[in-house]
Amino acid sequence: MQSLPIYLYSNTLDVILDLDITTRGVNQVMYQRDLKIQKGIKNNVRVQFKNSDQKRINISNTTTFVFSMFDAINQRLILQKDLTVIDDGTTLNLRGVAELTFNESDTIDLEKSSYQYSITYKDPTDGTSLPAYVNTYYGMAGTLLLDDDVYPVLQPSQEVVSFLNAFNAFTNRYEHTSGNIYAYPEYNGNTALHTVAMYMTNFRGTVNIEATLNNSPSSFGRYVTVVSKGYNGFSGIDYVNFNGIFSYIRIMYIPATAPGEIQNNNPSFFGSFDKVLYRS
Repeated sequence: MQSLPIYLYSNTLDVILDLDITTRGVNQVMYQRDLKIQKGIKNNVRVQFKNSDQKRINISNTTTFVFSMFDAINQRLILQKDLTVIDDGTTLNLRGVAELTFNESDTIDLEKSSYQYSITYKDPTDGTSLPAYVNTYYGMAGTLLLDDDVYPVLQPSQEVVSFLNAFNAFTNRYEHTSGNIYAYPEYNGNTALHTVAMYMTNFRGTVNIEATLNNSPSSFGRYVTVVSKGYNGFSGIDYVNFNGIFSYIRIMYIPATAPGEIQNNNPSFFGSFDKVLYRS
């Protein structure tokens, strides 16, 4: 049996804040690790404030800490959030601790990239902003790496905008058929859900969604109908869901015949079947 270790621990960021008078150079740190967060989910970051001697300092009386995240190239402000001070002034393991929370909405629209960040606090005497430092060499800006490793990347839907118009001598009707649309059977699980969005304008007729298990389907005789729907002057988007592990699907629409006409080839009567978006 395989054993998979999973680790749950706080994402801790050390910040240098000289609120007390100390002698520099006692315990200097050469490098500060990059802050790494995940896109599109909630990230809690524990910020540990220290002095230049790497000793935790009391920040319970400090009013406001502000985290700023900005574009490393254009210096454009991306996000600004207040830190929540956890230090209560008495609990030793909470000394110098504040918490920074990234909500899902804070990062969902951002590109996976490298950003810069800074942390400032307000001077209690006049309310002006003072800097905190990411290392003991007075480095003001740290590096934030925004990753997108938690969820799979959403793939775009397959779009069908053209259909082959052919006359079926057996039914005496014109049929408009899409090409073979790959259904990605290797990615489908037990539910194998398929979604088809059909865009129509005043459409009259029947739409058949057909599927096949054949790996190289031809134009005739290899498909079966899995969904069939009729429309009478429908305009808008209609969604259809169906289940099954298939190699390919295709869309066929059969226009309705206008009163008094023999063939179903009058677009002014049956409207238009504009396009299809398909996702499996």
